[in-house]
Amino acid sequence: MVDLVLQNGSMLPVQSSSISDSGIQVVCDSWAAHEIEPRGIQTHSVNHIKVKVVLELPVADNQKKLYALCKIISARRLSQDEYILNLAYIEFENGTEKILDNYLDQYQQKKTILEAIA
Repeated sequence: MVDLVLQNGSMLPVQSSSISDSGIQVVCDSWAAHEIEPRGIQTHSVNHIKVKVVLELPVADNQKKLYALCKIISARRLSQDEYILNLAYIEFENGTEKILDNYLDQYQQKKTILEAIA
């Protein structure tokens, strides 16, 4: 679960579907999409919209919070009530970029080990 904090302070819970070193992809319903862009998330430009992402990531044996300011790169409608938003990181708060790096490194190491065994 990811919390998107809009510029007006509203917090929207959404699901993450992918995370990388450059951004995060989230899935939201039509209500959340309307809150993000009331004029229509697919009919108006969204690349000017900035949101704060708050996300707990499992790092080692702990849950660590990532705080990042993001820009919406694109929005795509999947169904009547489901949208995918691609967000790019702009900046991180309080050094939480290291949490993201550690989280991604865990999976890169696992991938490397699996490739070495195969």
